[in-house]
Amino acid sequence: MAVLVVVLITGVSLAIYAWNSKPQLVEIYPQDGATNILATMPIRMVFSRSMRQEMVNEHIKIEPSVSGNFSWDDNSLTFTPNQPWPSGETISVTLEAGMRATSWLSFPMDQNSWSFRTGSANLAYLWPADGKAELYALDPLSGNIHQYTSDMGVLDYSISSDGIEFYFSATNSKGGSSLYQINRTGEGNSAQDADPAHELLDCGTAQCRSPVASDDDQYLAYEYVLPDVSGEDTPTQIWILNLSSLEAVPVGRDGHETVQPGWSTAGLLAYYDRTSSAYEVYNPQDQNRIQLHNQTGQPGAWSPDGRYYLAPEITYSDTAGGTETGASYLMRYEVQDKTVENISGVELIEDVEPVYSPDGSLIALARKYLDAQNWTLGRQVWIMNADGTSAHPITDEADYNHYDIAWSRNGRWIAYVRFNQAVLANPPELWMVNADGSEPVQLVIGGYSPIWIP
Repeated sequence: MAVLVVVLITGVSLAIYAWNSKPQLVEIYPQDGATNILATMPIRMVFSRSMRQEMVNEHIKIEPSVSGNFSWDDNSLTFTPNQPWPSGETISVTLEAGMRATSWLSFPMDQNSWSFRTGSANLAYLWPADGKAELYALDPLSGNIHQYTSDMGVLDYSISSDGIEFYFSATNSKGGSSLYQINRTGEGNSAQDADPAHELLDCGTAQCRSPVASDDDQYLAYEYVLPDVSGEDTPTQIWILNLSSLEAVPVGRDGHETVQPGWSTAGLLAYYDRTSSAYEVYNPQDQNRIQLHNQTGQPGAWSPDGRYYLAPEITYSDTAGGTETGASYLMRYEVQDKTVENISGVELIEDVEPVYSPDGSLIALARKYLDAQNWTLGRQVWIMNADGTSAHPITDEADYNHYDIAWSRNGRWIAYVRFNQAVLANPPELWMVNADGSEPVQLVIGGYSPIWIP
């Protein structure tokens, strides 16, 4: 009898211990009911006990369904989506019942569910075009505008791949321009709570401009121009700033003029070497370089998978009367193989400013015809497949030049700047259009340099 009592007491004690050891979800982020969450924010869960990780991963259900990566740090799980969450939508998360701690003696967890809502996609831009420019962001659906800088004189800027950081160049008190950073999240995770700008690099009398961060936010590439003793600018050079140590080093070849930095998703830096008449692709990890010959040196674009670099090239051909006619075609460079292909075709055209769609299947560009019959004063926005097929215009305004093309990260919208080439006194205009060319809408008169924020 005594033995039975001991067994019962032991069993009850173990049951109580197992119940008390039942794992709990003690912290979640974003919190239930949170709104205006950045579309790149991961989901973070903290458990009261060490969990069977694979079991937990398998019991997480997210609507709308997205692919992503799981990472564990002790009792904390982070899910990072491979693509930004849909903008302006509710994201529902469910941890199904049945998950267990690593302890052999514990009850399974109950089901937990919560949701949060992402903010609408915003469009960053500079304004005004005819004065001291500042950095803004616009919600094109609500019309709300947030101003990020004041009385700084922003020259140019870029956005980190997750949409959290602004990197920009602005005038300084020494006659040059320095590099700055703004974090958009703040305590409340909204643009209204953004931190003030802080200086990353004091460039003194030099011009530091065109900053762009690597996808992993490890490096910031930029153009560096130092005046000489006569006051004239020395050749522009590409430098890299380590964002952890804030150590800056040049990456262009000695004595070469290098411009237009741009990172691939694979961590390679492309820039144009005017001295060598070639794009140079630089790997900061091993310092290896690949040259892609190009006489034109216009801004190019990486494909989302980092396989191709796309850039214009001017070619010349003989015409009647013994004169030469130039045309600009998009050349697609396969970086590792160093092969190149003209994807524009052979018509007498001018193709510039290519931009890949987020999924890499389409290209937006600015095009105009150069033959007498089809010539227009301005370039129009065109869309083509990634291999150059099925090219078609989505704007038709002969006197307007269209440029600064920016594709939203959900692939739905294209922003661009248009300028009336027939009335040069008019300011540029920032516009947005659906990717199929429907519903064009004017956003900001005098706005320029649009970049979408996820």
